[in-house]
Amino acid sequence: MDRSRIAVFLLGPLPIVAASFGITQWWRSGGTTEISGNHVLHADEPRPNSAAAGSVDDLARRYGDPLTAACDERAAIWRKRLGDECRVIVGAPFVVAGNLSDAQLDQWLKQTIAPAARSLGRSFFDKAPTEPITVLLFSDEPNYNHFAKQLFGDEGISVYGYYKSDQRTLVMNISTGGGTLVHELTHALIDFDFPQVPDWFNEGLASLYEQCRFLPNEAGLEGLPNWRLPGLQTAVREGRLRSLAQLIADDDFRGKDVGLNYAQARYFCLYLQERRQLEEFYRRFRAAYEKDPRGQATALGLFPPHDWPEIDRKFQEWVLTLQR
Repeated sequence: MDRSRIAVFLLGPLPIVAASFGITQWWRSGGTTEISGNHVLHADEPRPNSAAAGSVDDLARRYGDPLTAACDERAAIWRKRLGDECRVIVGAPFVVAGNLSDAQLDQWLKQTIAPAARSLGRSFFDKAPTEPITVLLFSDEPNYNHFAKQLFGDEGISVYGYYKSDQRTLVMNISTGGGTLVHELTHALIDFDFPQVPDWFNEGLASLYEQCRFLPNEAGLEGLPNWRLPGLQTAVREGRLRSLAQLIADDDFRGKDVGLNYAQARYFCLYLQERRQLEEFYRRFRAAYEKDPRGQATALGLFPPHDWPEIDRKFQEWVLTLQR
């Protein structure tokens, strides 16, 4: 069985893998043929050196000593599981570990994980984590594959990273960039705030931040165009992109067109961001979930006069104006 079929088999149905980029499926959907880096850019305006800017200690104070103690306990378990090859540090609610130095792990925690968590919390999430989140960072693809198999028995995985929801654990090939980390971190945080969120929006929002930048003073994250754009534009030009209503309503996100589904969901989230409606949509959708579990009615309500063909027309026209 070839690598792409293994990836579909392992990543699609298994509940322990809540999210993955599905890069091999993307190849089959006419997307990129190379592994593309995912990056997080810092705002031009530096964050002030003050308590208002936030720190890892601020996160610990927010979540309280019980979670800090739970993180310490989780760290002790990971030190035994990972052995001498890896290091483990704590910055509640995160336990960060991997085959990097203490200084490198600390840098990822302070410069990417903690500020991204604060930024996403300010924009979207009302419920803070109530359990430790483990972030496993491995230096390159061989080490990532080795530890994924050794620790979890996982093979045929995304070359980027994935989130194991039942274990609150991110497993990362960090050589692909900080955007990879923020993608999976989004899954981990939304899991506490909106655990019922359907795949189309869960992956759309997470993949939005594969390429992003911090807004000044960590006011939020801004998604930017990325490597998923060319395949989406090709589908638009060839007339084979299904409607947004179908993307939202159909429960087949991880089916045969999973790569194109990722791209369409990501750029719909970017479209909402550009219209300054993304945060509004998330909060409305979360509040209306019982009546609108897929979010179709909620999304339609953002676009008077509430006509899906017109929304699709404008969305696709907008997609064709974008450049990487």
